[in-house]
Amino acid sequence: MSRPLRLLFTALALSASAAALPASVTLKNIRHEYQGPDNCAPVTALTVLGYYGTSVTQATAAAAMKDYPGDPQVSSLELAAYLGKFGLRSVIRYAGDVEVLRELVSRGFPVVVQQRLKSGSNVAHFRTVYGYSRGAFLLSDPLRGPALRLSNAEMTDLWRFYNGEYLVAYPPAREGEVQAAMGDDFNATANWRHARMHGEQDVKARPGDPYAWWGLAKATLRLDDAATAAQQFDRAVNLGVPTIYYLYRQEAFEAWTLAGWYTKTLQITGRALDAFPKSKELLKFRELAEGALEE
Repeated sequence: MSRPLRLLFTALALSASAAALPASVTLKNIRHEYQGPDNCAPVTALTVLGYYGTSVTQATAAAAMKDYPGDPQVSSLELAAYLGKFGLRSVIRYAGDVEVLRELVSRGFPVVVQQRLKSGSNVAHFRTVYGYSRGAFLLSDPLRGPALRLSNAEMTDLWRFYNGEYLVAYPPAREGEVQAAMGDDFNATANWRHARMHGEQDVKARPGDPYAWWGLAKATLRLDDAATAAQQFDRAVNLGVPTIYYLYRQEAFEAWTLAGWYTKTLQITGRALDAFPKSKELLKFRELAEGALEE
């Protein structure tokens, strides 16, 4: 079969799948709690665990996931590791869109997204998608309440800051359902290829957007081209990535370390550590760069 025909059949299959979805879905048993300072990840954990029948407290989750009291950042990987302690398996993927959210929620899976806290904010924030209707989504937000409604456009705008990152946690016995909902994106390598394609489209459409360049660079790095990724990350930084972004994302330092850009790593980690001196991720990359320059 020729490539154009394959693309046509894929598009028709996706269209048929979308048409078959219920017009609206709201998952039940979604526990909400307002967060303490920098506790969106612990609250997200208790929301997801509660949905699957496990009760934890915000304080217990915070103590398990945070590196120290007051730690302002918990990564998606750390959240997934914590959920794993209770028997849930997680996948973290990128280039998410409204279609995959509807597919997952319609099959009974709440989806954790990492987004801007609000338009214009540089703060990262977890919230859990647990429902949708025509043109909108229903989310449990640790700060903005148990029934936040975002339009498709608002959802996409807030999500762009973190390149459409989403996390799906599920009992291992239901992995086939998750895979069916996500299609090719369930495979990590296929998802990075999707993210790279998405990133290439984004930087063409918005060449001055540092987050578009960051998303492209991250996908390039994960597809084993650190040299190109290092240049793309440099472009993102020169376009104006805010300092707080490095608290949440350290892939640039990874690429620069692999490419031998140690001075660049020291320059940017130094700036970020002035603001966040206890970040173990920033400290790790600074130490790697210092060690490499001393050799």
